[in-house]
Formats: sequence, C-alpha cells, structure tokens
Amino acid sequence: MKKNIMLLIAMILIVSSLGQVASAASKEVTVTVDAKKVNFPDGKPLLEESRVLIPVRFVSEALGAKVDYKNRTVLIKQSAKNISMKVNTSIVTSGDKRIFLDVPARLQKGRVYVPLRFVSEALGAQVDWNSKKYLVTITTAGAVTTPVDPKDPEVKPEENPEEKPDEKTVEQPTTTTGNKPFEWDTKKSDLGQDLFKNNIKYSNGKVTFTVPAGSEAQFLSIQNGLVNLKAGKQYTYPEGKGSINFARIYGKEDYIESYTLLLDKNEDSLKGQYKNLKNDVIVAHDFVRNQKSVSTVGTLSEVVKMAQSL
Repeated sequence: MKKNIMLLIAMILIVSSLGQVASAASKEVTVTVDAKKVNFPDGKPLLEESRVLIPVRFVSEALGAKVDYKNRTVLIKQSAKNISMKVNTSIVTSGDKRIFLDVPARLQKGRVYVPLRFVSEALGAQVDWNSKKYLVTITTAGAVTTPVDPKDPEVKPEENPEEKPDEKTVEQPTTTTGNKPFEWDTKKSDLGQDLFKNNIKYSNGKVTFTVPAGSEAQFLSIQNGLVNLKAGKQYTYPEGKGSINFARIYGKEDYIESYTLLLDKNEDSLKGQYKNLKNDVIVAHDFVRNQKSVSTVGTLSEVVKMAQSL
C-alpha cells in the first residue's frame, strides 16, 4: 500500500513538472521598439540558449532600415549604415568591418532568422531582455515612449526568400553580387594554409578535417541545428546537407578570415553551377576588398591544390 502511494505521488510530480516544461516552452517572446509592439504575422521570435533570433525584416524596418534579400544574403541599409549577412555563415560585413557571430543567420520556416541583439545594436538601438516576461525592449536614440498597443498594425511581412524574392533593389555599395572563382584574400590566408594545405581531405563521399588551433568552427544543418566544433579535434561529415564555417579572428588587426564548406552541391546560392559535380564539395570564401565584400567559390580539390602554393 505504501509503495503504491509513493508511486502515485511520483507520477503526479512527473506530470506536474512536464506541464511546467510545456508551459515554459509555449511562451512566446514579445518584442517592442520604443514601447510599440512588433507584430510577427507568421515566423515568431525564437529563444535559443538565452539568445533571441528574429525574422530580420520586421525589427529592421521598425528601426527605420530597409531590407533586401539577394543571393542568399540579407542586406540591411539605414542611412549611412550598411550590413550584409550571408545565410549559414557567421561572418557579418558592417561597413568596411567584418564581425563574427556565434549564431549565424539562417533560413527557417521560409524566413531569414538573425540574432536580434546584434541587428538592433548595429542600427544604433539599445536592447534589454526581461527573462520573466519573455520581453525584449528595444529603444532608439531620442525615442518618446508610449504604451504598448496590442492592436498596432502589422509590420510589412517579408516575402518568402525561397519562393518570392523581393523585387525592390536596395542600394548596397559595400557588397558585390554573384560568386567569383575562388581566390585568396591577399591580406590574410593563415587559416587557409592551416585548413587546406595538409589537413582537410575528401574520400568516399566524406570530408575529414581537424579544426585548426586558434580558430572557430561550426556545423549547421536543418536536421541538427548549430553545432560548435572544438579546435584540435578531428571531424568527419558526409556530403549532402549542411555547411561548415571556419573562422579566425585577428584581434590586433581587427580582421576576420573565414571559409565555408558547402556539403550540398545544390545549395541555392550556387545557382546550379555545381549540379553535375561528383566526388567533391564546395568551398566559399568571403573577404573585404576596397570596402566591398567579395564572394568567391571553388571545389575543395581546387582549393587544396591552390593552398600548396601559399
């Protein structure tokens, strides 16, 4: 009898705690700009390990910025500020500077999600997080706050970048369009040597590499989300889905060197260029030249061969 009572109590506690977890998981993050609620008609803000990710258009436009989406790259323009964020990579170009994010921009449910704090602060706003209310408060300089009205009109929705690209062209002087043949950044190629010279290998449909010391690496896929990789450890990934981003930050020079290994030859940004590629994967390299972001791509076998001359 006593055992049955204890078992019943345990079951009640388990059900109760499951209900609490479900309640917490169902909480939605609310975002306000100058005390005015930002409406998200479909894709809602996500909370991942204390970071809030948001569909980029809604908050950016609420902060007075224009947003465009071209070649798998989010372009944000506000007065003299220009921000370029390529999907599935952790490198952001802001003006003539490059910034490394620990959570890259990514496509989810037909929208481009980006870290809310970075975008807001890059556009000159202040961000505060209330963990009890799941409330993000964004305040712009010189704002006159008014009470939050739940009936505020919805912000202009973002077109699905996969199905209906935005037809408006936003002037973006800091970014060139299209992918050029792979080339090294003449300013820095230390990580390139460590990664491609005598390290990364392709064999039997799999890529094997050791993350170079002093660098950051992340694997990103729809199935697994974002996985941080450890420097000095060896990894093996099959070709197919996902991408791997490698970056090294040169703090004293205020510079970042980065490469992205695309395991999917049908990745949208490649525009079918490598659809007939066999026994190889693709390497993308973005860098800044004359205050412009340059995107270059090539096959892994080509890049490894080129690395021998570095």
